[in-house]
Amino acid sequence: MDRLAAMQAFLAVAETGSFTRAALRLRISTPMVTLHVRRLEEHLGARLFNRSTRRVGLTVEGRHYLGYAQAALDAVATADMALRPGAGMTGRVRVDAPASMGQAFIVPALAEFQRLHPRIILDLTLGDRGTSFSVEGFDLVIRAGEMPPTDWTMVTLGTTRLICLASPDYVARHGQPEDADNLARHRAILYASVEAPGGNPWRLRQGGRSIRVRPPTAFTFNDGAAILSATLAGLGIGQTLEMLTHDHVDAGRLIPLLSEESWPRVPVVLMGAPDRIALPHVQAALAFLTDRIDWRLAPA
Repeated sequence: MDRLAAMQAFLAVAETGSFTRAALRLRISTPMVTLHVRRLEEHLGARLFNRSTRRVGLTVEGRHYLGYAQAALDAVATADMALRPGAGMTGRVRVDAPASMGQAFIVPALAEFQRLHPRIILDLTLGDRGTSFSVEGFDLVIRAGEMPPTDWTMVTLGTTRLICLASPDYVARHGQPEDADNLARHRAILYASVEAPGGNPWRLRQGGRSIRVRPPTAFTFNDGAAILSATLAGLGIGQTLEMLTHDHVDAGRLIPLLSEESWPRVPVVLMGAPDRIALPHVQAALAFLTDRIDWRLAPA
């Protein structure tokens, strides 16, 4: 068995979710992909995929093996590159970020990243995962807020604040809340997560302490960009990260509400997987995200 070819086939099926699409990516036949995976499963003594007529998904063993297979293939690519220093870094870097942050800051910078590292594939997953600290399968993860203890390498990019805002139209119709207690007379656009499908309460500061407030709900979304859009449309008061609102506030499209003392400060962190952070192409992506993007943050 060609172990590297088998790993490449396994990885292609895992990433595409299909033996046929994996074959197209690898430019080999579908039966050959099937043979590579079957021989790898026989060698490991474990089934790597759950197969059905409609989908292919990783088993528990397959998910566990995925990171090791990717690391092995990256190590081979790095070794090859060491003897061809002029070829430039190559590899795939899997990055996970909140959708609103990724769309506002990472996507506009991808052209520069491609110019600097044309042979590195940035596999960017954008999604709002609530308060869940889900990092499985990623090399780099960006999060806003306090992180639980982890063995991941952590770089603090800076800090931002959770800020309440409304559109001029909403303020003209309903007025501005004077303080947190006055929010009960307003309609809120809340963030809904797996843990709180009906909407998470807002975090605020009052009298030097942290409080949680749940105003009457107008809408709930599980997407930060949707909350911002609904707030711009005058559908209610929204709370979001200040780093996402500067242009709208400067242009007069949104009005900050409550006193600045009530806006809690939160860190924005970039984390690297402990078994992947030392790889050259992951380091290149880490450096780019850290040094080349203006996240519009205050110093940590």
